[in-house]
Amino acid sequence: MVACEFKEKMAESGIMQDEVRSELDMPIWSVVSFERCEASGLTYAEAAKRLAELEARKVTGLCLVTNETASHISN
Repeated sequence: MVACEFKEKMAESGIMQDEVRSELDMPIWSVVSFERCEASGLTYAEAAKRLAELEARKVTGLCLVTNETASHISN
């Protein structure tokens, strides 16, 4: 993501620039499974935690993607 787009995403999310060091800190991440989008609007750390919780419940086909990518998955 180029710097201009990065700043736009931060502004859309209401996040101050000094609060974010990278895209990983922005709530632009989703967890998807083979079945559906399990969660979205998460920081990468939150998404990784949610993925681990879902793995413990034996949900299959999990991966982390951007919200934009997850929006193409039908629920």
